[in-house]
Amino acid sequence: MADEEWTVTEALDHLKQLLANEGMDVEQLFDTMDTDSDGTINGPELARGLKELAGERLHPSQISQIIKAFDANSDHRIDLGELRYALSEEE
Repeated sequence: MADEEWTVTEALDHLKQLLANEGMDVEQLFDTMDTDSDGTINGPELARGLKELAGERLHPSQISQIIKAFDANSDHRIDLGELRYALSEEE
């Protein structure tokens, strides 16, 4: 499956495209993925969100890489500020 080859940069591109295609803002994307409403997106939530929203199933190591790349405070989760920052960066 092609999605097995995703890099963090490609994941960012996919998330940005998803926002554009769905007419969502970062907060709506975050709220959709933060299924337990704890204010963070953990690995299982990210994996589930990508599968439900984009139809993409990523390997757990890819999910870990994405979280590590977005996670500025090293708590192994993505908060709204971290997601907003990651999606606003120009590649």
